[in-house]
Amino acid sequence: MSSVVKDKIKIYQAVISSPGMAEKCKIGIHMSRQTIFILCRIIESGLKSEKEGENELLTLLSKEAQEEVQTVVAEFLRKSDLTDFYEKLKSL
Repeated sequence: MSSVVKDKIKIYQAVISSPGMAEKCKIGIHMSRQTIFILCRIIESGLKSEKEGENELLTLLSKEAQEEVQTVVAEFLRKSDLTDFYEKLKSL
């Protein structure tokens, strides 16, 4: 791992451990189903790359934080009525 990457990781570690960052926030957003679909796919791809060791930044996420992100993806899909459609497309 290069020193630049290590420095970036240290900065992100400092940011995510700063006071107030663990507090829960309620976010109300409106976006198209297209955007929700793509966003969920991007998030899942990112989490998969962390498991394969491709993204050093995501290694900073605790198991609980990773589960919370996966819950957010599921909630986005549920609220946009895309859950079944999304799963069927993923299986192709």
